[in-house]
Amino acid sequence: MSNEWEAGSVPWLRRQQKDTTFGHEPAGVLCMFCGASTAKRSVGDREEDPGRLELYCDNTDCDAREMVLLVTRDGDGAGDRADARALRLIDRGTLDVHASYPAEVESYDMSELMSQRGQETERRMRKESLPTD
Repeated sequence: MSNEWEAGSVPWLRRQQKDTTFGHEPAGVLCMFCGASTAKRSVGDREEDPGRLELYCDNTDCDAREMVLLVTRDGDGAGDRADARALRLIDRGTLDVHASYPAEVESYDMSELMSQRGQETERRMRKESLPTD
């Protein structure tokens, strides 16, 4: 087996760990962030995508925990991937993520949510009597 990467070939970790993991099942590999041998294929990893490898670190002291290894240049069009193009635009400064996706998050309490669905549900929640027909 060659140690060289070829576009479209199965990443080594997928050959080593046949199944995705959630928890402490198989022995992990060296995490590139914390250095512990606790990195594993994540449950979200998709075998049909050789240019994107999703990993999870089981080390509770690891600040990274969830990672994505993304091939951006492999001689076979990896740079044309949507995620690789988005990263390139961010790096060049031509895509302002904060302007495109503002951090404003609206919050509602249960009464406000129910009032949008219909008056009957809100009245039941408040134990008010319903009008009779």
